[in-house]
Amino acid sequence: MRRAAIALLAVIAVACTSHQSAAQKTAQKREKQARDVARSAGLSPAVQGVLALYATAADNAFTVTYGPSAAASSIVLTQDPPLRRVDLVNQGVTRSVFVTRQGTYDCVQQDKQWACQQAEQQEGTPGLLAPQDIARTVAQLKAAKTNYTFKVTDRKIAGVGVHCLVTTPRPGVSGGGSTLCLSSQGAVLLVEGTDNPLTAVKYSTSVDDKKLRLPTTPEPPPIKP
Repeated sequence: MRRAAIALLAVIAVACTSHQSAAQKTAQKREKQARDVARSAGLSPAVQGVLALYATAADNAFTVTYGPSAAASSIVLTQDPPLRRVDLVNQGVTRSVFVTRQGTYDCVQQDKQWACQQAEQQEGTPGLLAPQDIARTVAQLKAAKTNYTFKVTDRKIAGVGVHCLVTTPRPGVSGGGSTLCLSSQGAVLLVEGTDNPLTAVKYSTSVDDKKLRLPTTPEPPPIKP
């Protein structure tokens, strides 16, 4: 469960004002870095734009509900940086990862009762596309240019407009393509052609602050021998 939740965490345009907040400055810094790295790799301006948008996701607030997957009946991502929560719901059991200011916690709800424990592996500042991820992603796309073409398209998912990066194999190249679709806040609303496909069925930029609070007092961590 934790691997799936953290994968989703690992996985995901701020307007200029005369008095920018720290979050806005961070988002713009991420956006510029992603665009610069993509430009230096020779990727098209359209692809640069998608990567720049993706890099800002960690600084925006939104709630996404994904449809059934192989690991769970539904997945819900709720974030209002620096707080984040990922729920995996399966057969009436909810397994959640909470990223709080005090640390990361694993929680389980069963028979309407919650139990939480501080995670052994702590998450740092939430970042759907951290600086090292930007460089790695761009390097992968640069290497793929020989065998694949990239196209950016617009469509609607979960009732909102999204920008999609579509990767298609060139003639004679075996294997399938992939699609990554992002909301205007950089949230991942669709992933196709990978081992962990995702499709959003509900999306909102509104966040219920209560859902980002731990549902119960955490149990003490286990004593290691």
